[in-house]
Amino acid sequence: MLTDLCRLGTDKTAAPAAVFPSASPTASPNWRRLDYLAHGNPRQRSAHALLTAGVWDELAAQCADMALVSTLAIGLDRPGSDLDILCQHPNPAAFAATFAEQGWQASAKGDNIWLLERTFPCLDQHSVDSSADSSCDNRIASWPLELYVTPAPIETLNGWRHLTLMAALLERFGDAFYREVLRLRLEEGLKGEAAMCRLLGLAGDPYEALLTLEGCNLAELSWQPPSRDDIHTSTGAMAPAAHYSSPVVSTISATPVCPVSTESPTPTS
Repeated sequence: MLTDLCRLGTDKTAAPAAVFPSASPTASPNWRRLDYLAHGNPRQRSAHALLTAGVWDELAAQCADMALVSTLAIGLDRPGSDLDILCQHPNPAAFAATFAEQGWQASAKGDNIWLLERTFPCLDQHSVDSSADSSCDNRIASWPLELYVTPAPIETLNGWRHLTLMAALLERFGDAFYREVLRLRLEEGLKGEAAMCRLLGLAGDPYEALLTLEGCNLAELSWQPPSRDDIHTSTGAMAPAAHYSSPVVSTISATPVCPVSTESPTPTS
């Protein structure tokens, strides 16, 4: 059963617009879900069709836990974006060896983390549900998948933490913020973390800077949409720093502001 969804609109994607589970200061995030993607934009529906046609279940049979942490999950992907999946497995090397035999490209990344890569052709939803509109956008020829395999709990990994914060910021600032982040993604090729840090004036490494918002009350954070003149005359300089106050208790393993879900904590298709 679906919980509340945040629906975001953009001229860059066809209706229906991108969706993701709504943010809440009291609920835990659940990027283990895939169901909401079926109600999103064409790229989200395309990814949902592919993953639920067998790929997700095949991986889940081998993993203790899994989560989709791609920017597609919050509608901020761009052409060429891959589907990033966190996989918890007690023996990543053995997992990598098994899937390498099935056509995945495997590489060790140190600290007992393995990266597996493989590209799958876009799957038309008609082959799964003939009553549904086609989910395979004609511009999507294939989906690159990247698996990050580790024995660590997936909620402690940066991919999960970054996506949770980005979703919470989209929920906090709404459609105008979403459009600005997507514009920076599409026009300047910025990563989602880098685009949000630029808009909020967070200096330094964007992957680390974004995490400084963990433990902060995002309701106290401010952002002003730029004028058209600001957009056209922008030189890429950092925006004025955002301000926040009233910190709340939140750690890597605690409960930051995050998307709502009442779904089972186990991976589902």
